[in-house]
Amino acid sequence: MRKRITALTMAGVMTAALLSGCSGGNSTSTTTAGGAADTTGAEAAQTTAGGTEAAAGEKVEITYWDQNADTKRTEIFNKLIADFEAENPNITVKLVPVPADQAKSKYDVAIQSHTAPDCGGVSQYWMSDFLIQDALVPLDDYIAGWDQKDKTLSEFDESIRSMAPDGKMYGLAHMVTVPVVWYNTELMNKSGCEIPKDWDGVFDCVEKMTDKANGVYGFSIRGGAGSSQQFEQMMYQYSGQLDMFDENGNSTANDPAHVELLEKFASIYNVYTPESDITNAVAEMNAAFDSGSAGMIFHNLGSYGQHVQTLGEDGFAGLVRLNATNGTRTIVSNGAMCLSVFKDSKHPAEAFKFVSFLAQHEACSYISEQIGQIPCNKEALEDEWVQNAGPIKEAADALLDSGTTVTTLPINVIGYYDLHQNTLVEGFQNVLLGNMTAQEYLDNWASEMTRLKSEYDQYLQSK
Repeated sequence: MRKRITALTMAGVMTAALLSGCSGGNSTSTTTAGGAADTTGAEAAQTTAGGTEAAAGEKVEITYWDQNADTKRTEIFNKLIADFEAENPNITVKLVPVPADQAKSKYDVAIQSHTAPDCGGVSQYWMSDFLIQDALVPLDDYIAGWDQKDKTLSEFDESIRSMAPDGKMYGLAHMVTVPVVWYNTELMNKSGCEIPKDWDGVFDCVEKMTDKANGVYGFSIRGGAGSSQQFEQMMYQYSGQLDMFDENGNSTANDPAHVELLEKFASIYNVYTPESDITNAVAEMNAAFDSGSAGMIFHNLGSYGQHVQTLGEDGFAGLVRLNATNGTRTIVSNGAMCLSVFKDSKHPAEAFKFVSFLAQHEACSYISEQIGQIPCNKEALEDEWVQNAGPIKEAADALLDSGTTVTTLPINVIGYYDLHQNTLVEGFQNVLLGNMTAQEYLDNWASEMTRLKSEYDQYLQSK
């Protein structure tokens, strides 16, 4: 990437239940490269904060957690693991599929009990919490000797380094997704709408695409789990506001433009959207779009492959860049998906060998293509499939376009993730239901983020 990254966070970040199984000592159900379940007892808990590379020819087993597991991803990882093991016959990789809605809590429990995996997928916005727990291995020494280190996108490297007070690399950037407004092309054409260039155009089409008599709504809102963070991306895209905090450290969540946007969404709920949206999580929202009962949704490129299967490549399209109220075009990211090595690992060198394999050209391109993400590998970005996948290419072009500002949510602030998980969703629902005003909700949001940032600043000063 050639463009400048404008940060929403202080650090300049760029860019989105107990696990009964790991490298530690619990019983687990895992899948191996062949896809068969393994329910035998795992190894004794790994309590060393590091280890040495196995002697030549010594066979070792490492565990990898896929933090966003589903049937398709398990098939993908099984293939990649088989390829890796063929190249590295002394290393066996045990795959543990972890559903996305459970992954963070399972990691936290495993870290506290010293039963974390050797390596795994880590959302960048979890990284600060993991660093506080001293759970991750700095990868700088391994990266220095990695012959593919120049193939990764430097902006993502800088982003990951900025998560850590010591400026070290605690993960490799693997893939990134960007938010997108998906629209049903048939319903859009039938409504007579022009393809929207801004959010005002989106709301105009929402009204025109609604046909309640035939069970069609113009939009489906994600009102349940994950709704507040998705709305956060919408509101900063809508306003074009580049700073998550002002010069005095106060959150800009309650910017007047954000209040305006939330009021608009509250006004269309249960009028041009299904009533069930109030509790819908991502699966239900995507299902409404795929069934044709919702003309538009706001999600990200991660659902591209799913929509292709249900609607066909010509049945939908995406809006990656919408003009903000201030005239700019802003992409708001929630960070990269990273590959990290955990300090509980007895075999960190082998664990790095596997995650670096996943980050190199062929493996990174393969999984990105299969699940519809943007690879964080320069060579993969040049592959033919990227050029042929309309929304993926548009997103890649947008990220490379000097006219687009890329900015990231304040994922490095400790407590940010928990605030969204435990507090903000209920308030968002209350606004949609008319039980709370948009101003009240966003004022509370801003107050909490200002408090968390102040605490985070104090933490940084103590380091």
